[in-house]
Amino acid sequence: MGEAAFLDTGVVLGVCFRDDTHHRRCQQYLDKHAGPLLISDHVEDEYLNREPSLAEEIADGVFTHIDRLQRSSYEGQLDSMDTSQIRQELISGSNPASATLTAFYKGSLPNFILFTDIISRLRDLARDIEQTAIEKRTALLNQVEIWEREAAYSDIDDQIGAIPWDDRRICLDAHDVATVKAELVELATTNPTDLVDNGYRELIVEKTAIEDVVSVAKGSKV
Repeated sequence: MGEAAFLDTGVVLGVCFRDDTHHRRCQQYLDKHAGPLLISDHVEDEYLNREPSLAEEIADGVFTHIDRLQRSSYEGQLDSMDTSQIRQELISGSNPASATLTAFYKGSLPNFILFTDIISRLRDLARDIEQTAIEKRTALLNQVEIWEREAAYSDIDDQIGAIPWDDRRICLDAHDVATVKAELVELATTNPTDLVDNGYRELIVEKTAIEDVVSVAKGSKV
């Protein structure tokens, strides 16, 4: 593992949003990485642009679950068996808030709770989704260094031109870190299609100062 880890936007999203497909793998990567963590100002901008819409999508998932719950046969006082059944029966894998909802029902609910109290707590959960993401982002930014690249590296840009621009720009940012700081840099991504597969990893390692490119996407081997 490289001394420094440069995180692409997908990794930051994966850490900050529990419902992101790659959340567990991204968090594991950060927990295991002993060296410094970096993101670029481009990564920060991309994340900030996507954060509100993702938070809204997850909150909508919670409200969809509330609607489904209100149309169910559950009512009155519920026990832990009831809430376990709700978790198993009324949270679909296609719900964008499925991980958040599962954690909610597995979490700190009392053994006995009124149906109306569950609805109220779920509404609070939906309202707090964006704030929770902001808090996680703030905590992550306290761990990372935000890097601003000044050089264009036009020659390298041309040599890795097969890579889509948004991902290529991240490569140039990570290359700049390795060049300016003169240390080993590993680029971590949740997008193996555009940064690892089809020979892109080999191309990046050959043409830039990046030591390695690793995928922390779900299903990849870290």
